Amino acid sequence: MEFGLYLNQYGDERNDFDFEDMFEQLDVLEEQPYDVAAVGQRHFYEEGFYDPFTCLTAMATHTDSLKILANILILPVFHPIHLAERMMGLDHLTDGNAAFGVSLGYRESELENFGVPMDDRVSRFMEGLAITKRLLEGERFDYDGEHFSFEDAFVRPEPIQDPRPPILGGGSAEVAIKRAAYRCDGFTAAITEPEQLEADINRYYDALEEAGKDSEDGHVTIMVDGYVAESTEAAVDALDPYLIDLQTKYIKWGNPEFEGRPDWEDIEDQLLFGTPEEVAEKVELYRDIGVDRLIFRTQFPGMDQDVALRSIERFGDDVISQVR
Repeated sequence: MEFGLYLNQYGDERNDFDFEDMFEQLDVLEEQPYDVAAVGQRHFYEEGFYDPFTCLTAMATHTDSLKILANILILPVFHPIHLAERMMGLDHLTDGNAAFGVSLGYRESELENFGVPMDDRVSRFMEGLAITKRLLEGERFDYDGEHFSFEDAFVRPEPIQDPRPPILGGGSAEVAIKRAAYRCDGFTAAITEPEQLEADINRYYDALEEAGKDSEDGHVTIMVDGYVAESTEAAVDALDPYLIDLQTKYIKWGNPEFEGRPDWEDIEDQLLFGTPEEVAEKVELYRDIGVDRLIFRTQFPGMDQDVALRSIERFGDDVISQVR
């Protein structure tokens, strides 16, 4: 099982984002048994959010040992040639140690403002994914499709990874899980409540079989929010209100997984929080139901860097070491 950290990209009136904080966290990860550093994509966040490719490039130049992961990219807003060029650059910058999760996106402003109608996001995703994969695998070709048209397109240099950098499919709907199995190199799950996650993982492996793929080629990534502290109460205190404040923003943005400002009882089943022993027990549960890579997110908009670092260090020192 691989372990990673989702690095904070959010600004907040309580604590601004600072690239030096990101670099400090990367330094901590390299000193401890982490494998992966991850960032995501968001647009039109009033307090500020740095784009994924700026962050991934900065990360790649600051670390020698960590895999860098985009978890996730909103694929329909990209032109596939431009996207493939960026991915290829990071494949080489990291010496073949980069991977990319992709999804449809759900927030109307993040699609419509890029000229992507909500009704077109699925077809644009499918077309863009197919083109991006071909470009990353070194093909040179003409294309005339519903959304994209070009002549003699290619990306050079050719990839370091064989056949190309991995592309993981994200989502929670059954059709999204099947797309991950049929079209991608792995599944990045959106639901982290164990019972539902186990059902989604089983659905993913069933879809791999339907697609005629070997189950050995399957790979499951999750990102789990939480905090590791000396006590359960201290972990809750560290997360409150920052985690719930962020989830309330998801509601405003239209995320279908959220219906109203949650209470702690509404979200605790999907979190990793408490003492190292409590967190390690749940990590082992995730491993047993089929998770291959766990990305821990422990800093949320407004949370102080020192508070986040304490959880990052405990997760590395006291959790990863218990479950490996």
